[in-house]
Amino acid sequence: MVRLSYMKGLGAIRAVVPIVLFSTGTIFFAMTECAAATVHDNKLAAATASSTTVVTAAAHSAASAQTTADTQTGNIPQSVSSTCMACHGMTGISPQGAMFPDLAGQWAPYLVKQLDNFRSHTRADPMAKAIMWGMAASLTPAQVQHVADYYSKQVPAKGKMINPKLAAAGKKIFEGGISTTHVPACMACHGPTGLGDPPLFPRLAGQRQAYVVLQLNYFKKGLRTNDPHAIMRYVASRLSEAQITELASYVRSLPGDSNE
Repeated sequence: MVRLSYMKGLGAIRAVVPIVLFSTGTIFFAMTECAAATVHDNKLAAATASSTTVVTAAAHSAASAQTTADTQTGNIPQSVSSTCMACHGMTGISPQGAMFPDLAGQWAPYLVKQLDNFRSHTRADPMAKAIMWGMAASLTPAQVQHVADYYSKQVPAKGKMINPKLAAAGKKIFEGGISTTHVPACMACHGPTGLGDPPLFPRLAGQRQAYVVLQLNYFKKGLRTNDPHAIMRYVASRLSEAQITELASYVRSLPGDSNE
C-alpha cells in the first residue's frame, strides 16, 4: 500500500511506499519515503525527492537471489508480484494513482528502456532517484524483459474525462501544437490517439493526469533528461503550467486502443 499525505505547512505531497520482498517463506519490508512534488502558491515547483530505506541484511540477500532467476507465479513474474505491484498494481493499474503511472498496455520496448535507464541512473529525476533506482537495481536484463513483457500484455486503463474544458484546450495542443512558441503537435510522436511509438515514445492514452503533469514539469525544469534528442525538454520548456495541465487532462481522457 502506498500512503499519500499532503503537508500543508510545507506544501509537499509525500508518499510512503512499503515494498515487499519475498525469500524462502520470509517477508521483508523496505520503506521508501518520497517528497514527490512541491507546490507553492498553487504552482507546481521543481519536484524534489529524498528517500529513506530500511532493509535488513536478509532482505538484501532476497533481492540478490532475485537477480539469478525470476520465478513465475502462474503467468506473473516474481518481480511483479513481490515488488512492482506495490505501486503499479498486479495488472499494471496503479492502486494508488497520482504520481505512480499505469503500466498496463505500455509498449515493452519503452518499459525496457526506462528500467535500463533507472539501472544505469540515466533517468535521474527525483522520483527515479528516490524509488526506482533502488527498485530496479537488482533486476537482471532477463527480469527487466519479463516485467516489460508482462505489463505490456495487460489491459490498458480506460480514458477518463475529468474536465471537458481543460481537455478541449489540451486537444488543440496535442493535435496542432502551438505555433507562436514553436511547440510541435504531441501526436507527431505519440500518435493521434496517444498510442505512442516504441521504443522512444510511450503510450499516453488514459495515463493518470497527475503523473503526466509531474513528468512534464520534470522535463520543463531539466530534472528528467533521458528523452531522445532532448525533445521533451524542448517541448515542455515552452509550455505554461496551464498548458501542461490542459495536455494532461486531454491525455487522461483518451480511450486509446489495444497495442495488438
